[in-house]
Formats: sequence, C-alpha cells, structure tokens
Amino acid sequence: MDKAKTIKSETKELLDKIVDKYELDVTEDNGVFHVTIKTDDETPVVIGRHGETIKAIQKLLEVILYKKAGESVEILVNVNDYREKQQERLEELAARYAQKAKDLKSASYIRGLSSYERKLIHEYITQQFPELSSYSTGEGKDRRLVIDLKENAPES
Repeated sequence: MDKAKTIKSETKELLDKIVDKYELDVTEDNGVFHVTIKTDDETPVVIGRHGETIKAIQKLLEVILYKKAGESVEILVNVNDYREKQQERLEELAARYAQKAKDLKSASYIRGLSSYERKLIHEYITQQFPELSSYSTGEGKDRRLVIDLKENAPES
C-alpha cells in the first residue's frame, strides 16, 4: 500500500465535500506524513475556529489510514502555513510565561493547550531557557503545562 497516495486520495475526498478550490500535497519526513493544503478563499473553513477543523481532518485521516493500513500512521495537516504561524504564537506565549516564572521565581501555568501545542512549548523551553523546566500536570480537560525554575521542578 502506498500510504502517501492513499492519504492524498482520502484527503481529496474529504476536502471536496467542504471546499471548492484548493491545492494538495502529501510528503513524508521521518515516518510523518505532511498534508499541505493551499486555498485562497476558503482558508477559515478548512482551519476552523481555533484550528478545530484542521485537527478534525487530521484525526479522521489518521483513523482512515489505521483502518486501511492496519497500523498507526502519523499525519500532520497544514493549511496555508497555519502550523508555522501557530508555532510562532506558541513561542511568544511560552516566552512570556517563561519570563514570568523567572521574575516571580515560581511556576507559571498555561491551560487549554492540545498535546501538540504542549509538545511545541516543551521543546521551545528546553532549547531557549536552560534554567527552566516544563512539564504537564492534570488529566483530560484539566491538563496544563507548567513552566518553572529547574530547581523547583519535580524529579522525573
């Protein structure tokens, strides 16, 4: 089974139901399939409020591919560079909370992030703020990311 070809045809089938004009490309990088969608007029429809539609498309594709391939397939959907803009916003947010943790010498908390967003912030804090630690606490909707001084962080 050609996974990239299958992902492209399944994505096309989904997109044809919600938008009229788009360009679609599927590439693989280290086992992750990147689905790149370009659309001029209907970007908000494909991204959705707070990225809800783009996340739903990604999840649907993962489920469809799991059923067809019999194994988990990692897919990342990007619409008009939404992911790059999202990463910039998250890095700005992380920098503000990191500075707050340093200034107050205590933990700062960020709520309402997806697992993907938490992962991006963990990586950013690790790279940019060696004196700080980031970790997640809580379960489900109560899950939050904590940024704190390394000496205050719990042992892993």
